[in-house]
This record gives sequence, structure tokens and C-alpha cells, in this order.
Amino acid sequence: MKKVFSVTAVILTVSMLAACNDNSSSSSNNNGQTTPASGTKAFNESGFPVVNKPISLSAMVLLSPAQPTKWNNILVWQEYEKKTGIHINWEEYTTADITEKRNLALASNQLPDIFYRTKMSDNDVDKYGAQGSFLKLNDLIDKYAPNFKAIMGKYEDVKKGIATADGSIYALPNLTDSPSIEITRKLFLNEDWLKRTGKQMPATTAELYDVLKAFRNNDPNGNGKLDEIPLTADSLEDIILVLRGAFGLGNKGTGNGNWDVDPNSGNLRFFPTSKSYKELLTYLNKMYSENLIDKEIFTNSGTKVLAKNEQKQVGSFSFGNVTARANTNANDFVGLKTALSGPNGDRLYTSARGHIGSRGAFMISNTNKYPEETMRWIDYFYSEEGIRMLYLGLEGQTYQKDEKGNYDFMPDIVKNIPEGSSFDQVVSKYVPYAGGSLPTLIMENYFKGGETQPSAKAAAENLRPYLPKELWAPFSFASDESEKKLSQEADIYSLVNQRTAEFVQGKVSLDEFDKYVAQLEKMGLSELQGIYTTAYARYKKN
Repeated sequence: MKKVFSVTAVILTVSMLAACNDNSSSSSNNNGQTTPASGTKAFNESGFPVVNKPISLSAMVLLSPAQPTKWNNILVWQEYEKKTGIHINWEEYTTADITEKRNLALASNQLPDIFYRTKMSDNDVDKYGAQGSFLKLNDLIDKYAPNFKAIMGKYEDVKKGIATADGSIYALPNLTDSPSIEITRKLFLNEDWLKRTGKQMPATTAELYDVLKAFRNNDPNGNGKLDEIPLTADSLEDIILVLRGAFGLGNKGTGNGNWDVDPNSGNLRFFPTSKSYKELLTYLNKMYSENLIDKEIFTNSGTKVLAKNEQKQVGSFSFGNVTARANTNANDFVGLKTALSGPNGDRLYTSARGHIGSRGAFMISNTNKYPEETMRWIDYFYSEEGIRMLYLGLEGQTYQKDEKGNYDFMPDIVKNIPEGSSFDQVVSKYVPYAGGSLPTLIMENYFKGGETQPSAKAAAENLRPYLPKELWAPFSFASDESEKKLSQEADIYSLVNQRTAEFVQGKVSLDEFDKYVAQLEKMGLSELQGIYTTAYARYKKN
């Protein structure tokens, strides 16, 4: 009996030790991970691989038209799987399908482990996070995301902007560290036309008006016709963005749309009801009525702007970069040398945001059995090494560093773009950045998009001294605030957009501006302002 007892005790002791070892290697969320026979931990809290025993995760993702239809065919993901031990089963959806598929998954609770670049709105992040569809990430970030945690410490607007009203973090964002990207719209003028018309680069709104008149009247494209389009853009909103700072509007950037701070009272302001907004509309109406603004501005698109440039019709346009809206004449366009000064002496450039590109770029579902491993997997792409891999691939294989310290793709990859193909299509075999909004930090050294090309970077450098000192991140709203806000904004913003267009076109006289403001008040603007004021007070405390 003593022998039996001794053997039993040994077995129990070994079993308890084995259980302890298993518990130490499993995640705090009881994800079912076990210790391999070797006795080593399956999950590594630092270094690579992330796991010693391979695991698989499912991920929903928005597919760019430039990318391979199967994301696992992209070289970076193949190499990162080798590095981490984590395989991703990508569920790729096009722009036409992603919203429906995402909403269906959330409604049915048939969730992928990861939502990766799925066009998730801030409101949906907050809503489904509060409902429990997404994991709260605060503790996971603190324990397993040193790279993202460092970014939060470095950029105040990131720390303020990613949490919900109660301080919960349900998503990791797309971030930028690039003035040229963060200055969302820039005004580019045709330098060749400036020379042909004897005009200088404008420095005031009055000078811009004179330049555009010269473009209209003097046949600078030299075809013997007065078919020039002095100023165009994808939309009227894009024109407003590059001009509004000259009227003192948007003095906290684009983070919260039409809300900024009243310079006189210091209070939150809905600036489409301000006197300065009326002055901006008066200026735009004058230019539109004199054919200085593209008559197709209300039905325009990027494709149309590009086509007009190919026909040598465009004198100036508003966009983030030149290369996406001009091809054969791209070298003719340069950005402003200075922010424009307006009629009241304002010289501010406000088409700019902070470091947050989109808040809901990456969520972990509540059904994910490996949350710690997932957090470690994504955190790498907030490190400089991971960012470089995501945008350039593998050193010596897809990119190289020159003697000046500049990084670029290998010449044999990009020097001969096949006919009918594009730069993005070629490099998308190796890296997944096409389509943007990835959960990472975009750095100019590694990102090769249009905003980091010389013309756009030069324009951004000229405008940087005139940016607001503080660029707001989007405010967060409690669930009850969000419901009321969305309901009221739908009607109020619709009227703002409608009347703005009508004032500019002259369909409604600007003498009716006060009636328009009164109508917004009747629609509940004061209540909406109260919601935003509460959110602003909370934002300042964070």
C-alpha cells in the first residue's frame, strides 16, 4: 500500500507540475493553447517567433484592385508567417462587397478573428466594441504592444483620439508621420501657365482671383480657344478645403469636420454658420459666376480631372498630390509658396489633420482564441523595422538603401512597368499597402505613394509654417450621444451641403444666409452643439 501511495503521489505531483506549466504558457483568456512536448512555452511574450507551435487566424480585409486576389500570394505575408509562426487565412472583399460582408458578420456574430482594413467607421467601432463584438485592447496594448504604446506616448493626438468616451480602446488605427500626407489637400498651379500669362504665384485670395482670370482670358494652353479651366477639383469640398484657412475657418484642422474654435470667444464653433463662412461663399460665388471654377465641379471625379489635364485644360487643381491627377503634364504643376492671406488678414492653412488617418483599421473579435498572439503579430507593424517591411518588403530582394540613406524598390522591379499595368500593381506582388488605411504608421522614408513625391512634399513644406498649432483628433462620443448626434447630423449636414452648393452657384442669394442659419437652429443645431461641447470637454481632459 505504501508503494501504491508513493507512486500515486508521484503521478499527482507530475500532473500538477504539468498543469502549472500548461497554465503558464496559455493566454490569460484561456485560449486553449498548450505546451509542446519539448516543455517550451507555445507563446513568446517577446522576440520571434511569436509562437513555437504554428497557429492560424482568420482575417477580413478590403482588397485593392491593384493587389493579387489572394493576399497570401503577397511576399510580405509569406515571409512574416515564417517569422512569427502565425498563418492568416485572409477573407478578401472588394469595395463593393466589404461593407455588406462586414455588417453581416457583425449582425450574425459569425466573426473572423481579425477585422483588418474593413472601412469600419468610428461610430461602428464604438458601437460594436461596447456590445462586446470586439475585445477591449487596453491591457493587451500595455502588455504586448510596446511599439504601439511608444507611439501613444510620442503623439498626444493619438492617445487622445483612439479611446472611446469611457477610455476603452477597441481598435488600432492607421497613423501617419508625414506632413505631406497629413496636409490632406494642396492647391497646385500650372507654372507654365503662370509664365505664359506673366503672373506670379499668388500669396493672397485676391491675387489668386487675378491669376485665375488670366488663365481664363489669355489662352495659356495655346490652342487658339478659350477652353481653359482655371480651377478644378474632384468636388467643391476639395476647393473649400484649400481656401477656408484664408478666411480663418477650420482652425483645428479636419479632425472634426465643420467644428473648430471661435477665435473671439474661445468656444466650440460650427463654422458653416459664421460670418467668415459667408465671406468664403461670397468669394466662391464670384469665381464660379465668372467661370473661374470648373462648371462641372458638382459632378466631377478624379478620372475627369485627370482627363482634363491630359487635354491641357487645367490651370490649377486641389488634391493631395500631383501624380494622381496629372500625367503627361505633371511636371507643370507646383504647390503654393505660402498659405494664402484672406480679406481679413488670416493666413492659415487648415486642410490638415493630426496623425490619425483612420481609427478602425484593426479590431480583434471576441471569438479570437489567440488575442495575445494577435496583438504581438500586429504590433510589429508599428515598429520602424515592421513599417519598412510592410511598405518595401525585404532588403536586397525587393528594396535597397543607397549611400545617402534613401530607401527604394530594386530598380529591376519598377524600371519596366508592363504596358497596361501600374506601379501599384507591380509592387503589390511584394507588399500590401495599395489601397491605404493599413494598421501601421506611415513614414515618409518608406512610403512611395504620390504624397511623398517631390512636388507634393515641396508643397507641404511651404505650407507647414501656416498649420494650426493644434490639430484635433476626432472626438469620442458615448453611445447615447452618438445616437442623437448621428440622427441630427444627417439632416443638418445635408442642408449645409445643399445650401453651400446653391450659394456658390447663385441659385440661392447670399442675402438668404441668415435664414439658412435660422433653419439650422430649428433643426436642432444647438442641441448638436451641446453634444460636441461635452465631447470637446472630455477630449481636453484626456
